[in-house]
Amino acid sequence: MGDGRKERENNGFTKRVGATTYVVNVHFSETDSATLEDRLLHLVRNDIRVNGLSVAAKK
Repeated sequence: MGDGRKERENNGFTKRVGATTYVVNVHFSETDSATLEDRLLHLVRNDIRVNGLSVAAKK
């Protein structure tokens, strides 16, 4: 690349749903301290909040 940016690995994938193809690129901050588990829990909690899903109690 001639614009001074470092060349990065292709961290993404494509997904075809019906006649639409989605291109998803994945990137993470190198300075963030959140773990993968933290990120996944955030996504699950947000999905529950937005969609009003019920949550089963922990055993």
